[in-house]
Formats: sequence, C-alpha cells, structure tokens
Amino acid sequence: MRSWPQTRGVFAGVQISSRFQTTNSSALQTLRKATAQSLFRELHKLPKLRKIQPIEAIEAADSLEDLFSGKFSKAIHNAGDLARGDLVEFKVKLSASWIFQISSMIAEFSEMFDESPMLFMDHVKFKDLYQAKNANKIVSKLLAGLIPVDGVVSDYLVIERGAEKFIVHKGVARNLNGDFSLLRIVGVTEHLGYWKDIRRILFADNEFTILCRLSKNGIQNDWNPIKAADIFKELAPDLAKQIEVASRTAMLQSTSGRSEESMDPATAKLTFALAKYQDKLLGQIDHGLTSDQLSELDRAIASLAVDGFTAEGQRSAFASVRAMIEDRTGLTIESSADLELRENIRNSLEIPLFPQPSQERRHLTGPDNLEAQMEEANLLDVEVVAIYW
Repeated sequence: MRSWPQTRGVFAGVQISSRFQTTNSSALQTLRKATAQSLFRELHKLPKLRKIQPIEAIEAADSLEDLFSGKFSKAIHNAGDLARGDLVEFKVKLSASWIFQISSMIAEFSEMFDESPMLFMDHVKFKDLYQAKNANKIVSKLLAGLIPVDGVVSDYLVIERGAEKFIVHKGVARNLNGDFSLLRIVGVTEHLGYWKDIRRILFADNEFTILCRLSKNGIQNDWNPIKAADIFKELAPDLAKQIEVASRTAMLQSTSGRSEESMDPATAKLTFALAKYQDKLLGQIDHGLTSDQLSELDRAIASLAVDGFTAEGQRSAFASVRAMIEDRTGLTIESSADLELRENIRNSLEIPLFPQPSQERRHLTGPDNLEAQMEEANLLDVEVVAIYW
C-alpha cells in the first residue's frame, strides 16, 4: 500500500495550483482516501505486524547491565536483526530532505524575483541567482517528482555495544548516562501520495507517526536522496552526493553573504542554524517588526562573524542573535523556551554541542568535510507506508 493517509482535517474551498499541493481531483482523492484508510485500519490491527513500534510508559533501566539483561525485550532491539522488508513504526519529527528544501526555496525565490525584481534589486547577486536557477533545473530533473524525507526519531535512540548497535526506547534509557545518539528515518515519497499541502507536513518540523518498511538491512551510515542519479552510477558514482554537498555549501555561503570566500563546514552549518533560529524565535513572539526592519535584521544576522569550531563560539552566536531580536522588538525572551529551541535546531541539523578541536577540523577542508558530517548519523533507509497522527 503506497498511500500516506492524513487522518485529521480535509482541505476545502479554493483549489490553488502549486508545486506544494497534490493535483488529485476531489473525487479521486476522496475515493483513494477512504479506500486507503479502510485498508490501513485493518492492516494496523494485525498482531505482531511491526518489529519495532511506539510503546506506552515503561520502567526505566537502572544501569547498562540492567538494560541488556533481557528484561526490556520490547524496548531494545538489535539493529543487526532488522532485515529488508521488516515493518517498523516510529514517532518522527519529519521534514523534507536538504536537497528538496534547497530546490523548493530556490524555485520559490526565483518566482518572487521574476514577479517583483525591484524588491530584491539591492540584496541579490544576479550571478549567484542565475547559477542557482540553472543548478536547480538539474536537481529537479533528478528528483523526478519524488520527495525525499528525513526525520529524527522522537521515541528511540541508538547505543553501541561492542561492534553492535541497538535501538533503545527513550523511556527505558531515561536514567542512563550511556553514549546514546539520534536515530533518523530517511526515504523517498511520491508527491501524489500526500493528501495535504506538503508545507504543512514537511516544512514545519512537526511530529508524526510513520509506519514504514525497511529498504535495507540494519542501520546505514549514508543515503542517496536523488534516486535518479543511480542511472549515472557507472559514469559518475558520487554524482548525488556531490550535488547535495555543493547545494548545501552554496546556499549556506549565500546566506552569510560570503559567497566568494571558502567557508568551513562547521561555520556554514552554524550560519544556517542561526537563520533557522531567528525565524522560529520570531514566529513564537508578537514581534511587530515591519518588513524593512525584518530585512535589516536578516542582514545583521547574516553578517555576524561566527565560530562554529567551539562550544563557546556557538553559544555566543546564538546569544548575539537573541540579543539582536530582543533589542529590536523590546521584548524579553524566556530562557527556558530559548534553550529548548536551540537544542531542537542543534538536533535537527546535527550540530554537536562539543565540536572537534579547531586545529583538527581546519585540516579537513572543502566539501569532503561537509560530506563526512552528513554521514555521521544512524539511518534507517525505508519505504513509507503511512504518515499519520
């Protein structure tokens, strides 16, 4: 079953033509939705259907020895036992993959620029925009109508024991101080499979429950979101990775206004994190800023000299952005909400709280370093059966 049933809410009113909306007719969508929901309900009731699934509150382990004692068989799973075709179900903070986000942003900005060029005349480098539009044509062609998704699992973590990796429920591990890391779900979905505007699903960092089928055995270290690039595997084996790394680097450099300089990957990541932090912080408060004031704030934050190599440099960068926003809005931002937002952004972009020493990182230059950071993750490569909440 290749549908993604959304179990709450249906669009009504004007049908808007957009790359973010499905092109199904109302009648076809209603029929498909009713059929899929009925079949999914029956599928979901089957016993022992899923190898891993969300579980209710569970007793916490007292130690790592207790965790691996066999008492928590429903809450701990050896990743080596997961095989292609197994069904798993997780709560996931879902978003579109980097490459699709970049492609969408470039396409939307290009359209806005074409419609109202005078609004952007003083702030856009035409050479950069022209190159971005041309590159985006290649990316859109390679995506072939598919939407790569990438989500951080909310209810499970990964821990290594010897040469093996285990997927552990957060509830059972809540009192432990082991070296736990995040688990991510990655895969590709079809645009027509969505019954809602995808901006509400893939661009809002909301939590959903995902039922999915594993495409590969166990936990993976890398993933190719551009499936059409496999056609060119013989000619250019690393084409997909090169495109994504180049796209990320170009976007982050243009965001910071330093497109002519070489930017360290750690600094590039932090620069993008600051922009995301600014947007989400402003979205949480009644800021009352005009469009001109928001543009001036964007430029001020983009011009910050940041140090992504040290914990202090990261803390200082976030604090500077918060201070700028408080100064311009006259509002005081609650520290607890600010800290939670920073941690969410760190986790979503996989920015470590304690980076590697700067001397070690500065020896790793160029796109290869960013590529290595992209692969420092525990990934489950899946085929999505359903996204729901």
